[in-house]
Amino acid sequence: MKVILLNDKQRKAIINMARPSAGDYYSYQNLNLLTAVYDEEKNVCLTVTRYMSSAITRMGSHCDEYSFALLTPLGCFSVSCTEAAGKYSDIFSPLPLFISGKKIAEMIEYYHDSFSQRRALEKEALKDIDTGGSGFTEWYLQKSCFKKNRRD
Repeated sequence: MKVILLNDKQRKAIINMARPSAGDYYSYQNLNLLTAVYDEEKNVCLTVTRYMSSAITRMGSHCDEYSFALLTPLGCFSVSCTEAAGKYSDIFSPLPLFISGKKIAEMIEYYHDSFSQRRALEKEALKDIDTGGSGFTEWYLQKSCFKKNRRD
């Protein structure tokens, strides 16, 4: 596995699956449209789309909730899981005959373990992009789809 930069085609597939809304900051607050984990063996990418801390939900659970975009040759799918004390659980594959839940769990763990790699790659990718003080995802969404969907 390795960390990669996403391309526009992949970003558009993630946006179509995640459906962020200009009027709902929480719909894209943790959406990563810049980097992903790539598994060469399965030819799939994984990146985070949503994160909710157990401190925010206060539902009696001590688990954080994550959602990821899983980009496969067959399309883009949502994968959810919970995390407590560094352990990821409740991971189910949307395509079990193509990629196992175990493989997705490995990709999720690699995604979290590669934080420093992802930040270094993001910094390099953003050196020539003026996001106007916004994060890359917000800037990209404003540029690519929020303005098109806005009713003025």
